[in-house]
Amino acid sequence: MESTKIKEQLLSALKTGFIDENHLSNPEYVPEILINDQSRNKKVLSAIQRELSECDNFIISAAFLTMSGFASLSNKLYELREKGVKGKILVSQYLNFTEPEALKRLLDFGNISSKIVTEDDFHSKGFLFKKGNYYTLIIGSSNLTAKALSTNQEWNLKVKAHKDSELIKSFQNEFHIAYKKAIEITEEYIGEYAAIYDNRIRSELNLKNINEKNVT
Repeated sequence: MESTKIKEQLLSALKTGFIDENHLSNPEYVPEILINDQSRNKKVLSAIQRELSECDNFIISAAFLTMSGFASLSNKLYELREKGVKGKILVSQYLNFTEPEALKRLLDFGNISSKIVTEDDFHSKGFLFKKGNYYTLIIGSSNLTAKALSTNQEWNLKVKAHKDSELIKSFQNEFHIAYKKAIEITEEYIGEYAAIYDNRIRSELNLKNINEKNVT
């Protein structure tokens, strides 16, 4: 009975979101654009924190992970660890932007399986949260950085869907294809990657110094 009622609310909300904005439905299920706008007290982070608090399990895919991004979600991640809620996090070595220290922090979570894509120009961002027979999917432009989650101009679409929906199955399939190709995040990998990351930082500083000298 409850499942039928939710399906009816979801169908009604889809009409509001995709056909007629004046159609009345439960706002919880209406598709929504998530943005960061301090003047309207809107943050992508707020939606993600809420979903993490309520989910049975989760999937997160992001090209970039920084310490600021980890710190933004850390309280919720520790809560999930205490509750034994499982999840998967997939990040990327693309442009060597992901911070080694943030990767190291992920090793604290036995309930989370973490991998990193090292070969492709992986730049995908998506968040999937399961709650019962339903999912919340957030997909758009936000990486796992504090600015992307709270202050940058970002556009993300949040939709609710049943577990049997084509959209959910398609996202899960694409995620698992990428996840299968990725490698486990280990202390050994982090040590090797840290050297690469440090070289990038030094190169950028050297280039900045050269440019400043040329300007003066």
